Amino acid sequence: MTTLNGTQLDIVVTPEGTKIKDATLVQSDIYASNGVLHLVSSLLLPPDALQLTPEKYLLALNCTRFVSLLHSVNLTDLIKNTDSKYTILAPRDDIIAVFDDPEFPKPGTEDLRKLLQYHFIPGRWAPNKLKDGSLLQTALEEPGLNGGRQVLSIEVHSEDKKSNDKTIRFGGAGVIGEPGVFMIDIVFV
Repeated sequence: MTTLNGTQLDIVVTPEGTKIKDATLVQSDIYASNGVLHLVSSLLLPPDALQLTPEKYLLALNCTRFVSLLHSVNLTDLIKNTDSKYTILAPRDDIIAVFDDPEFPKPGTEDLRKLLQYHFIPGRWAPNKLKDGSLLQTALEEPGLNGGRQVLSIEVHSEDKKSNDKTIRFGGAGVIGEPGVFMIDIVFV
């Protein structure tokens, strides 16, 4: 049987009972005004339904406006794929709120699309891999660079050479909290 979201469910009927995926049919044929219900012993989840994606992680980190802007310019492939290998420079909602400015690109525009691509650095860049003065390529490909990618400058400073505590800045924007997805104070250029 095929579900509404396209997942295939195998139904196996034996003398011991009916199985739907890993669940057991508890009660069948419960009639309702708009259809028939069948009660099963457990929740039937599509494959990978509970898999953590970059998008879900960003939403949990209070980067909902950033995610919404990515949706408006159809850049969801950067955050929905669990196999994507990007370091994301993600501004939280309170940081984006500062930019309620008429000059900020409108949702759905090509200018916003370019600005958001600047927030994705191909590869996984852990703090220990970042070097002061480095230039990292972003996902933003520019025709003026002959199809090359726009780069972002990196600043890494330690208060104490013996300490692992570092101050990291991407294009002048500071990192807030622990990096994984880097939470930044802003990189919009």
